[in-house]
Amino acid sequence: MTSKLLRGLGLALAAGALMATQAHAQEKPADFPQRPINLVVMYPAGGAVDVTARTFAQLAEEKMGVSIRVENRVGGAGMVGHTSLAKNTEADGYTVGVVANPFLYTDILLKNAPFTIEEFEPINEISFDPVVWVVNAKSDVGSMSFDEIVEHAKETELQVGMNPNSVFLFVSEFIERAKDLEFNFIPFDGGKQGVVALLAGDVDATASFYSEIEQYVQSGDLKPVAVTGDNRHPMLPDTPTLSELGVPAGGQAWGATRIFTLPPGVPEDRKAYLESAFLEVLESDEAEAAFKEAGLTLTPAGAQAAQAQYQESFDTLKAFLAETGRVSQ
Repeated sequence: MTSKLLRGLGLALAAGALMATQAHAQEKPADFPQRPINLVVMYPAGGAVDVTARTFAQLAEEKMGVSIRVENRVGGAGMVGHTSLAKNTEADGYTVGVVANPFLYTDILLKNAPFTIEEFEPINEISFDPVVWVVNAKSDVGSMSFDEIVEHAKETELQVGMNPNSVFLFVSEFIERAKDLEFNFIPFDGGKQGVVALLAGDVDATASFYSEIEQYVQSGDLKPVAVTGDNRHPMLPDTPTLSELGVPAGGQAWGATRIFTLPPGVPEDRKAYLESAFLEVLESDEAEAAFKEAGLTLTPAGAQAAQAQYQESFDTLKAFLAETGRVSQ
């Protein structure tokens, strides 16, 4: 290749790189952001959604060069924060919701919420946290497999912890129906409280998220026996999915899918910038390492995929609640 051709090729590559850089720079609007971006969490500090937001915020500030704050608007098991986001948020891109489904959906379908799913516009999926069905490793069922526990439960009624009208209850109901069982459900205010009761021997099994049981699984006090979703949990490779065990709990309706949302009407350039910049952070090696350390599994996606999953999970949950007589068709 002649020096002239090489020089021409170099100029072409340089021009292409410059165009790519300019195109990327144009994604960031000239007038946005000019003040900190707020990530709004509906639950108290220390919970999985809060940890998700704070882990992301620290990484995003470094990578985006933008100040990002986490704000906890708690109350009513999420209702206060959801209502505030839906009804009191300016469509300027400065307030981003960190929403966990199906908890938003149960507010709408079961608690007469003053808002609809259309008042939240997903721009990214962050992570999917499947539900883990877990037993006390030192209990009568602690040495049993899932199938052995099912056979045991046909003879002896299991005491199962749950949160009323929550995904934790729904997953245990799936097991009941698929395996022709009848549990004695013991209500608790949250998944963590069910784990405490399980450790104390007050219940035989409960449903929770991995981040709530990680230390007890590692210490050998608790034993996970099944997980929801289409794939095994990366932190629990030896624990089968419920679908593998004949219980139809695949997909992302039966777990916590955490997403970033905006109110409808945010200017398109700001929305596109947030989507692309947030996704770049979520797909980074640093994010993978930080979220893994926090016991959370990243499933980053852009707006189109996040919106499709959002609608599909809502429809799946609504159909289940109608089938079980909780809501009308």
